[in-house]
Amino acid sequence: MNWLEPSRCEPWLRLSAIVLSVAVGVAGITSGPAHAWATAAPAAGTPSSLRAAILPLEVDGELSDVDREALLAELVGGLERGSFAIVSPADVVARDAAAAGCSQNKCYQRVAKNTDASHVVHTRVVVRDRDYDVTVELVDGETGAVVAKSDEHCEICGIVDAGSLMASAAATLRTKLDALAKGPSVLTVRSDPPDADVTFDGEIVGVTPLERPVVGGKKLVRVSKEGYIAVEREVTVVDGVAEEISFSLEKVPSRLPKRPWGWVSLGVGVAAVGAAGAFAALDDRSFAVGSACAGAKKDADGDCKRLWDTEWIVFGTSLAAATLVTLGVAVLLTSSKRGRKAKGAGPSPKPGKQSRGKAAANFGVGPGSVSVRGRF
Repeated sequence: MNWLEPSRCEPWLRLSAIVLSVAVGVAGITSGPAHAWATAAPAAGTPSSLRAAILPLEVDGELSDVDREALLAELVGGLERGSFAIVSPADVVARDAAAAGCSQNKCYQRVAKNTDASHVVHTRVVVRDRDYDVTVELVDGETGAVVAKSDEHCEICGIVDAGSLMASAAATLRTKLDALAKGPSVLTVRSDPPDADVTFDGEIVGVTPLERPVVGGKKLVRVSKEGYIAVEREVTVVDGVAEEISFSLEKVPSRLPKRPWGWVSLGVGVAAVGAAGAFAALDDRSFAVGSACAGAKKDADGDCKRLWDTEWIVFGTSLAAATLVTLGVAVLLTSSKRGRKAKGAGPSPKPGKQSRGKAAANFGVGPGSVSVRGRF
């Protein structure tokens, strides 16, 4: 058998070429510190202001330099495929020597400033025996706040599996950065009638009509206005897309009659007050009506045996008087307030500013009761 024949040598030559290429790739990763990566240029059409500075790995546990560089290569390689620029860990350390230990907002802001980056990528790897926890955070370089986070875990696995975790985390952050590269999402909220308070996820953001940049995702939008039924709606905002939603508010049904009835109620109530006073004056006095106190209807002292007993009449009449007067005042105040609103009294609050509600009172009348509720 001749091993030098071309047909027999060709498979060995191919295998040697594959082994040589793998060795060269590994040597490129492990032959030095992280400065093997340079700052990647943004893809065509990417805003120059969108740039991610990648911090060196923060490792908790035992991890060799070779494994550390392999995980970092997965992270950098995953982010390089995005439509944004990156600053390699070596370049970050070269521009900010203290960047390797960054874990606070102020440090993130300093690194972003020193590297001209809009965002900072912080990665923490926890190694316990053969368990790996990989946490990758995308931090806003201006505020130092975390805007995206990926947590990956692997039990009883090797460095190859840990590399897959890092690649998955890089893909999550790359998706977020690609969305940011498209531009901010804008949500416009309108209502009929306007000047209604708007809240996003429970936070007051202004009054309608409102136009506000928001982070993509689901938002619970609530629109409310005094005298109208509040409306809530869940909206899914797409990154880089401007969206407009409109609300039609319905008036709260009025439980009080119109203004003329207020005067009638007030007049009858005042009359009832006079009637209650008159019956109170008659209580325990002689019932001198007709022949009620004549002849045998007088006692030994000559006093009338029958006396006025008006306590319950006074009580009932007083309660009715209080109810009618309160109702009349409530109707008149409410109708007066409606009239001022119809005339457009006072300037409307500017969009984006929170309007403070004025003092308001609600009156209620029930069988044998009067209630007053208010906001002051």
